[in-house]
Amino acid sequence: MDIFLRILMIIGIVLGAAVVLFLIFIAIPTIAGLFVDKNKIYDKDSKFYRGLFNVILSIGMFFCNVKVTYEGDEKMPEGRFLLIGNHRSNFDPLLTAWKMKKYELAFISKEENFELPIFGRMIRRLCYMPLKRDDARQALTIINHSAKLIKDDQCSVAVYPEGKRSFSCELLPFHGGVLKIAQKADVPIVVTTIEGTELIKERFPRRTHVTLRVLDVVPVERVRATRSVELGEELHDQMKQALGK
Repeated sequence: MDIFLRILMIIGIVLGAAVVLFLIFIAIPTIAGLFVDKNKIYDKDSKFYRGLFNVILSIGMFFCNVKVTYEGDEKMPEGRFLLIGNHRSNFDPLLTAWKMKKYELAFISKEENFELPIFGRMIRRLCYMPLKRDDARQALTIINHSAKLIKDDQCSVAVYPEGKRSFSCELLPFHGGVLKIAQKADVPIVVTTIEGTELIKERFPRRTHVTLRVLDVVPVERVRATRSVELGEELHDQMKQALGK
């Protein structure tokens, strides 16, 4: 009888956990998404949606069996900033947002990501911004909106200057114009690298080790005094050397 009760208890715990995970990953985000305008670029951050997003990321990374080593947090500036990094995988912004959640990042991302079920509406409500490739006018609008988010102290902004993923993991040329965000907002630039995310799909369900590093922080005085294209070239060389590519 005791064994039977224990089996029932275990089954109950498993079913209960399944219900909780369903609510966290499907039901609650879906209902919350109904209150998000899928055509709007938001200028106010939401503590509720950001908290929910962080919970989902924490559970998701646990089940993906990803171990992230985060280095260089002591270099981080006070206040808002523009974050740049290299781009190897769709996991890059998720892991960066997760490990640096206290900095309340809003990524500039390709517009296709905003059409994803559940996920697309959630990131939109976190002030993430869709970018149409090869649309210079829309890119300028996003740059100005990003600077306003930072100046209004809503969130810090993150962007991949390569403009797309590097499937070879070799650092691609930079679009230096995105650094104008920091110049317009008058904030420092946080320079990061991430390695290992390109292996997550390949290694799953085995553990994948990812390393996220804060390489440097470009002070606001240098941001003001340096042309964005020139600064982009310098930071590209710095990141390329750090990545060993």
